[in-house]
Amino acid sequence: MENFINKINMENTTPQGVAIEPIVFPLNQGTATQMSVLILNFTTEATTCTTYWQLLSEEGQQLAQGNYTLTEEEFATWGQDNAYVNEVVAAAIGVTLI
Repeated sequence: MENFINKINMENTTPQGVAIEPIVFPLNQGTATQMSVLILNFTTEATTCTTYWQLLSEEGQQLAQGNYTLTEEEFATWGQDNAYVNEVVAAAIGVTLI
């Protein structure tokens, strides 16, 4: 079966990712200003998929990362608008897109 990998793209996307409300990390680790989301491989029969997300500083330093799996409903709603996946992941991890 054919697998797909999609890199999220939207208007406010930079090489580091999409712009977010700044999040200051403790102990002078830095301030996250970007969220990068990568949709991991899934088959054409899939009803859900997993993403890998990163919160990055302006300089591209990773300050946090993790995975989020879209629900079947989120996956079905996704369609062809990758900006939707950014919105879903941001809401799930408590980040505000700007």
